[in-house]
Amino acid sequence: MPGKLVSKISERECFTLSDEDTIKIASQNFHEKKVGSMPILNKNNNVVGIVSERDLSRLIYTERFNTNLPVSEIMSKNLITCDLNTSVTELMEIISNHKIRHIPIIEEKKLLGIVSIGDVVNYLIEQYKDENQHLTDFINK
Repeated sequence: MPGKLVSKISERECFTLSDEDTIKIASQNFHEKKVGSMPILNKNNNVVGIVSERDLSRLIYTERFNTNLPVSEIMSKNLITCDLNTSVTELMEIISNHKIRHIPIIEEKKLLGIVSIGDVVNYLIEQYKDENQHLTDFINK
């Protein structure tokens, strides 16, 4: 069933940052919310980018590191997104082909949530557990 995982994830809270928030605020939010990536919204609440812990790590390595730098300076602007109809197989292809860990869920220009590689892996593990249980039940009948 296409979109089953994405639809479920779109119902949970999605943490975001403003394009004017600083690196310090982003770092604090990653720590407090226990997430690895957050979409960046402009004043009109449109998604204009995404920032990840990996982006922060790359910045810290450079000589221009400054906690007061706005996240808009380091965010990824070329967004790769999905919608409510995206299947798990499509998510795996997107993650593998683009070497990314987080995919914003956007429908009609509205941010609905974010899918992580962990979400996909956990979903697949549950699917395999269910399939294994069905096979075990079938064999034991």
